[in-house]
Amino acid sequence: MTPNATTLDLHTPVREVLAHVPVRHATEYAKGHLIYGRNTLVKNIYLVVAGTVGITQIAEDGSEVLMEVVRPDELFGPLVFLNVPDRLERATAMETSRLMTWPLSDLEDLVMKQPRLAVALLQILAQRNAEFARRIESFAIDSIEQRLARSLLRFSERLGTPEEDGSVRIMPFTHETLARYVGTSREIVTQHMTRFRRQGYVSYSRKGIRLHRDALRTVFD
Repeated sequence: MTPNATTLDLHTPVREVLAHVPVRHATEYAKGHLIYGRNTLVKNIYLVVAGTVGITQIAEDGSEVLMEVVRPDELFGPLVFLNVPDRLERATAMETSRLMTWPLSDLEDLVMKQPRLAVALLQILAQRNAEFARRIESFAIDSIEQRLARSLLRFSERLGTPEEDGSVRIMPFTHETLARYVGTSREIVTQHMTRFRRQGYVSYSRKGIRLHRDALRTVFD
């Protein structure tokens, strides 16, 4: 039995993966729940059915950089095939989330029988690595203001809901969370977000952030 692709807005290669794995019961994680963390061996691959999951990298000094926000119908944890302790990565539910999980042992058997499954998993890993490379390039050439604007625009593309006035609404991100994604302090993010709001690029509250994307892109002019 395979997941019913007609009920999910899936894109290749995620659709290809789900065509070769059995349906699992989805487990619910409360907001802030640690899915896996430091000094743990990641033995599963996960599908986000509902909610969002933050993937962070932990530095030697204990600080964290938010690497990715995984949305519904996306997979995370494909590096389980390396079978090494992922001491530097942490996955946390950013809101109440439901995850479908497949153990590594099951996937190893399936990959041996279904080469296309292995190819799809490698494609997902390659896509994620390409995005990380773009992030590194942004760190090298963009100002903090531009990195913040670029991050907000990316979140609007991946997580946004269009509004009638042409703006895009995304989930609420604290300034601390944005700072961990951009690679700066909360105070600096607050300064830039305040300026963005004053210039009409964004508006925000505890319910979410609304972006005027065309206006925000002027930061790169």
